[in-house]
Amino acid sequence: MQFRIVEEEDLIICSKLFLTVFNEEPWNDEWTLETAQQYLSNFYQTPGFLGVSAVENNEIVGFIFGVRRVWWSGDEFFINEMCVDTNQQNKGVGKSLMDYLKKVIGSNGVATISLLTDRGIPAEEFYKRNGFKEIERLVFLSSDV
Repeated sequence: MQFRIVEEEDLIICSKLFLTVFNEEPWNDEWTLETAQQYLSNFYQTPGFLGVSAVENNEIVGFIFGVRRVWWSGDEFFINEMCVDTNQQNKGVGKSLMDYLKKVIGSNGVATISLLTDRGIPAEEFYKRNGFKEIERLVFLSSDV
């Protein structure tokens, strides 16, 4: 498996992978190729964006999209999306992607990585096994318009 920085030409492949993964259990989203592509393109165009991908047999099998943000205690990297092909999950791809990301951003002075994920799904346990901790003092809030 190889790892590389995501380029603009990778967005369509990442979008296809994203909608395939997130339209399945446990998320059951209803992404279309158009909405997935717009969603990921918006991240790509954000200042401070960095995407890393895992490639096997010339195919992207996973990726992490995020952005570097200035923070009072040192710059942080906020993961917007992480996605691993359903057939490649539980085979070390996600951990290897996270290790690659840490290597890339760690050499650039980033102090922490943060993210949001749903409770009670495999992703929560994955992140906790990879050194992430829940921040009890934070509350995620949302409101209908």
